[in-house]
Amino acid sequence: MSIGPNETFPFDPASNTHPGDIVLTMLNSILEDPREVTDDDATEAFKLLEKALETEDMEESVEFMLKALDHDPSNVDVHLEFLDIACIDDSYQIPILELLEKIARQKIGELLFQENEGHFWGLVETRPYMRVLECLATECHYQGDLNKALLCWEQMLKLNANDNQGVRSSLLLSCLALGKLKKADKIFAQYDEVGSSCSFSWAMVLKRFLEQNDELAVQALKTARRQNKYMESFIKGTRKPPMELPNHYAIGSREEAVSCVDAMTIAWNQYPEAIHWLKLQKKK
Repeated sequence: MSIGPNETFPFDPASNTHPGDIVLTMLNSILEDPREVTDDDATEAFKLLEKALETEDMEESVEFMLKALDHDPSNVDVHLEFLDIACIDDSYQIPILELLEKIARQKIGELLFQENEGHFWGLVETRPYMRVLECLATECHYQGDLNKALLCWEQMLKLNANDNQGVRSSLLLSCLALGKLKKADKIFAQYDEVGSSCSFSWAMVLKRFLEQNDELAVQALKTARRQNKYMESFIKGTRKPPMELPNHYAIGSREEAVSCVDAMTIAWNQYPEAIHWLKLQKKK
């Protein structure tokens, strides 16, 4: 979230300390000196977070969040919501999210972490960690650190193979953007979605091209065009996608293409020769 030089909400505008530094100091303190939280405090923090999300008054929402953190300083869901509305510039986002990942892991405990690998979305205790990882991956991807984003998404699928958060497409496209074709192969094999998913179908076209297999690339293109005809114009740059992502979509729809267009175009744009090849392929 980019901000202007005079925007400090909800921090004191008269303070000489940058809001990002205030948050980092607070999170480091929580990590270094974790407080034991009672069940009652944890429950109260959850209720206060619900109130914060329900109110339309921004200042009231912040008050509820701060009260929630008084009860449970290590509640990362509260921190994530606070980070979403606070005016903290991009340079602080990743360091803050990395600290939240450490706090969330510390709160789970290494024993519970190891015992529940593969089922992290199924437990209330481990879901906050998954949400932090998703936010960290998304921010890294947004800021252009594809390698770090890829590591986060890999960790998410390791902890939750069912991929309830739907990150496999982002991981696949990041693998292709970075030229990691063997890793991409594993994702294609694990999730058989070519022909039924826009992201997987058009990712396969790029993969076949990068493998320098023109025959299979043409076959993959036919499949992708049948699955979703709208993505091609976005990749070629002949049509711009809308700014807002759709809330839902039907398979094969324009909305489906829009839902994954950012990661898709980032991957294809790494290979201008692939886009040139695509422009030469006549529709039959």
